[in-house]
Amino acid sequence: MRTCWVIDHPAHFQLFRQWFQPSDILIVTERQELSVMLEDGFSQPTLRVPRVVGSFLQKVTLGRRRQSAAKRFLKQHQVDRIISKGAPFELRAAKGLVVERWYLTDTEVNTAAHRLKSATHILLPESWEGSLKSTHTYPGILPQAYVPLNCKAWESARNQVHQELMIDESQLVVFHRQLIGGGIHDEPELIDYEQAIRKMNVHFVENKESAALADGSAWDLPVRASLFDGVLTGSTTLAAEAVVQGVPTLLISKASRGFLTYLCEQPHFFHWKEADLFDGRFAKMAAEWKLAMHAGRRDRSAVQSETREALIALWGEPFAEDPSVVSGDVQASIQDL
Repeated sequence: MRTCWVIDHPAHFQLFRQWFQPSDILIVTERQELSVMLEDGFSQPTLRVPRVVGSFLQKVTLGRRRQSAAKRFLKQHQVDRIISKGAPFELRAAKGLVVERWYLTDTEVNTAAHRLKSATHILLPESWEGSLKSTHTYPGILPQAYVPLNCKAWESARNQVHQELMIDESQLVVFHRQLIGGGIHDEPELIDYEQAIRKMNVHFVENKESAALADGSAWDLPVRASLFDGVLTGSTTLAAEAVVQGVPTLLISKASRGFLTYLCEQPHFFHWKEADLFDGRFAKMAAEWKLAMHAGRRDRSAVQSETREALIALWGEPFAEDPSVVSGDVQASIQDL
């Protein structure tokens, strides 16, 4: 079945790539991280569309531009189905052109996209907490369909991060990725935590959103994060990718998601939601996170789910290898730190 895949975020690329067929087509948002990921080499016909950001009027203008461009592209390249995660304009463009139109989302607050979509199939996680109704659901969370659900990378690289950074093995080393904002729903959820984490007795390795432009790490980011004792971030996506790989993770964000409720069942996930980080409760949570990192050095386990199997039942067998096979050179990832 020839498919049009709509890629609006690096995590969408990570998820969808395993199903790409040579005959498929791609619609990819103009984001710098996605441009880097495209350099990996894709032969499928590809349309680049603008990112829908800015004021309300700017979003309306950019959305219309995307929809018009997508409609022309779909007329040129006929497909049997279109699959989009959180991006509604391509589905609207596909109405009358593509019979099977899939809309995926795990982000309850993206209500504008939910209203604008024109879908025949709506795929939601079983943990969904929003009002949008599904035609299909899947267990677990989407990162469990594309990250390795094992600890092979961490086990093979144990202590090598400390050696590469030339610090004592007794010190906790944390992968830190701070959002810079600008996303559709970033701003109301951001918490300024810079001052609060300065007194933490851990060694932070910084990874900014723009890092992929310098080192081409966009594809490796989820596995790279698993090489550390822990992860601290304001990104719900990275937090989810880390937690399911068994990494003790502290998410500092006001975000509320069904998939975060699902993750809260894991003892190595810690989520701080308040702007006030100085009343003692945050320090208590941070201390518990550090204890989890020390414990994780002795025993770390990935969070298993049948997410990928559920997607295979809906979309067919993937064209690429199982993500449980760790790809890439772990040693090279360490040397890039």
